[in-house]
Amino acid sequence: MKNNRIIIHTLLFIFIMNSSIGVTSADNIYDEKIYEGDGYQINNYFIEVSDIMLFSGDLALEVTIYQLKPDGSYEELTTSTTVSENKRRFKYQSGSVEITVNEKNLTSQYTIVDITTAGIVIEYETAVDGGVSNAKYIGEPSLILTKEVDKTNVEIGDIIRVTIKAKNTGNGIAKRISIDSGITPGFTFKSNIYTTYPTELGIGSSFTQMFIYEIQAADGGTFSLNPATATYSSSVFDDEYSSTSNRPSVTVAAEAVETSVLDLKVTADETKIKRGDTITFTIHVQNLKDVPASTIRIDPIIPGNMTYISGSEDVNIISEKPVIQESVYGARYEKDYTITLKADEIGSNELIVKLTYDNGTGIVSKKEISSGTFIIEEGEFDYLAEYPLYIYVTPILIVVAIAGWLYWRRNQFRM
Repeated sequence: MKNNRIIIHTLLFIFIMNSSIGVTSADNIYDEKIYEGDGYQINNYFIEVSDIMLFSGDLALEVTIYQLKPDGSYEELTTSTTVSENKRRFKYQSGSVEITVNEKNLTSQYTIVDITTAGIVIEYETAVDGGVSNAKYIGEPSLILTKEVDKTNVEIGDIIRVTIKAKNTGNGIAKRISIDSGITPGFTFKSNIYTTYPTELGIGSSFTQMFIYEIQAADGGTFSLNPATATYSSSVFDDEYSSTSNRPSVTVAAEAVETSVLDLKVTADETKIKRGDTITFTIHVQNLKDVPASTIRIDPIIPGNMTYISGSEDVNIISEKPVIQESVYGARYEKDYTITLKADEIGSNELIVKLTYDNGTGIVSKKEISSGTFIIEEGEFDYLAEYPLYIYVTPILIVVAIAGWLYWRRNQFRM
């Protein structure tokens, strides 16, 4: 009796284990409406509702299962059909792969089906309108990786920002993407700016920002930065793929490069003037370093309520605006320029001056400098403009009329 019990328990355990394996190995994929002529894609298998027809007074469902090919074609697979309680079941089986479509509800326009699979690692699935001809083969991914730097000429100790981008040009989804940024000897890693990158890129994706980090130049010389490397997987194949980026070049000066530095000041000869008066500004520029500056340009930005009257001989008029241009400022060189403006309207204002120059390594645009605020008040005779014209004309006309009458009377007495 005891042996019989052991045998029974053993058989029961095996049955439960087999039942559990059968349940967990099958995936319920889809339980939605599929209209006639539409379908559902699982990896590179396609289930199409080919036909809903009336047969002997009842609706009958026809389902076709296809295998998609890399060249865009497709192959119809052999399926078995069984009917139970007027509901059809379609099944495809090849080795360990099984796809089963169970009819749940059928109307003249659509059906609701249960789609289950076994032996398939499902990486891609989607509903497709228009049937198998609109399905797309899911093949191998191919990532293009780029590495960009925000500056290519630096000094020791300078910080360089590196950006890594990727896009998928293949015909398969890239999954489980992992990126090695590739730090180059001669540079020290400083900080991560952006590291939360997507681990999946779809077909036809545009360049996507994957990584931003900062490195510090530690050694002098010209370096080709180590490429970034991306490893990733296919959505439907077991292969692992990798892509490497370009190698941007960075030149690090062995010693700090001395550059010229121009200082700019703007002053006005008055802080308060009357409308119609003029005000003169002095623009003082000085090279604070022993390195020459070149391609100097100074642009006074004339306020809207003022008019340019004159300037020193170095001031040129370009496009109806005053501009100062110099080719070179030597070491410690300084110079003054003047411009005179007329006040056209009352109010407060300031003269803004913009300076650009080449400091020896590139063009520098110095922030705009202000003269400080000055006040424009009413002119000496501005109050006269407050009254209408006839107030001034009428007395004049009266005086002219009286003088004319007196002249006429005088001529009469002479006669």
